[in-house]
Amino acid sequence: MKQRRTMDRQLRVVVRNERLTAITAAVLLMGFIVDLVVTANLSRLIMVHIFIGTLLVGPLVVKLTSVGYRFHGYYTKSPAFVAKGPPNVWMRLLAPFFIADTLALFISGLALALAGSPSNRLLFLLHAGTAALWVPMLAVHVYAHIRQVPRAIARDWAVPSRAVGGRIKRLRINILALIVGAITGAILTSAAAPWRQVHLPPVIPSPLVLGLVAAFFGVLIAIPLLRGARE
Repeated sequence: MKQRRTMDRQLRVVVRNERLTAITAAVLLMGFIVDLVVTANLSRLIMVHIFIGTLLVGPLVVKLTSVGYRFHGYYTKSPAFVAKGPPNVWMRLLAPFFIADTLALFISGLALALAGSPSNRLLFLLHAGTAALWVPMLAVHVYAHIRQVPRAIARDWAVPSRAVGGRIKRLRINILALIVGAITGAILTSAAAPWRQVHLPPVIPSPLVLGLVAAFFGVLIAIPLLRGARE
């Protein structure tokens, strides 16, 4: 009986982790979509781009933490996480590159914002290059989870889900992450004020164009690989 109660408690932890990951993923996706639209008009909205990029750092930390928690639970042989099973093998292969590229994209972007201009060629090329690689990986990642995330969020807000617990806590975590990100974004935007004087060409940035084209082909390749095997 004691073992059963322990297992039930661990299974609830798995479900809570899954639902936290889902709601944070939804928050991040909405922010990413807005930022991609803003990036298409970077010559006029550079400060908005800097603010949104910084705003999303908070939810990104939450998402990486929740995913890392599942990773740790599965590979340390936690019975509940083992029972949940691993992510799709293709997504496991993509994950290290996606995480590394995401970190490089955000870190280079924050550093470039503080630099005050695109004169730092290394930072500029790093940010542009990681952006071009990041968009197709994001597209494949979204395709792989496009069914799972809405279902997990819907289950979390269904009345029977109260047995799992922690629903309000998950919401508060994401709100707090956005508040911290917004405060940091306001501070960084103020520090990045010299960017207001930078005149960027009024065209869609080429890294975004390349990324969107690569995303189209990336999803086409992912469809047969992930069909019937999406989480």
